[in-house]
Amino acid sequence: MIFFLLNYSLAMIKNTVYIYIIFCTIVFSKSYLEIDFGHHAPQGSFDKYSEPGFSFRASYSWPDSRRAHIKYDFSIQYLNFSSQSWIDNSSYPITVTNSEQSTGFLFGPRLMSPTNRGAVRPYIGFKGGLFIFSETMKYEWEDDWNGLDWACLFFNLVDSDDDYDCYDDNSGSITNTLDAEFYLGAIFEIGSNIKINDNLGLDFGVQYNIIPDLEAIDSNYTTQDNNGEESLEITQIAKTINADYITFYMGCYFRL
Repeated sequence: MIFFLLNYSLAMIKNTVYIYIIFCTIVFSKSYLEIDFGHHAPQGSFDKYSEPGFSFRASYSWPDSRRAHIKYDFSIQYLNFSSQSWIDNSSYPITVTNSEQSTGFLFGPRLMSPTNRGAVRPYIGFKGGLFIFSETMKYEWEDDWNGLDWACLFFNLVDSDDDYDCYDDNSGSITNTLDAEFYLGAIFEIGSNIKINDNLGLDFGVQYNIIPDLEAIDSNYTTQDNNGEESLEITQIAKTINADYITFYMGCYFRL
């Protein structure tokens, strides 16, 4: 029941974000949307959520009405730590995917370069908000007979805590949340916009995730581990600000 409420809450948060972006687009002039993809790496050894991987960043910003070099930024950050898939049953094939990820919802100011000369405009920003770390198990299959999903019925029998609608929603998949953790934290970012024209440009930078309650087992990463293989190396900035994750991103921005 708790995980059902969690999934429902996440869906409500996403819908609220969409409504918020549409509202801001109508109310604020000269607003911008940045879409970036990149790679993240942990800056310490954690029990879970410790693998480097893919990252996604979406940021909605608008300038201050009095100071054009100051922007207000609402961002969503997604980090994928691991994703493993396998076939669970050869006679009745079900694809099982176990994944770990983090989604952050953050808001804060961004200081832009005060000059508008040239195409390059650097920025620094600091945002605070909520990070949701989760581990999920997704089951996917292809089976439907007279509008009734038999695999879904099977999961209803073995998992009495959740009630799946096997008659109306024949999506062919079920996702269970195995673990969910909520943290308050912040992001410090350094980046730059590269203007192509008045409505489009490139965006790149680096982000440092600072989550005080996320404690690492060992933060002394070296360039080689005990087996002689390469390991993650903590940057000097990450050490100074006690960052837990570092993300390099690149994408583009659009004027709305």
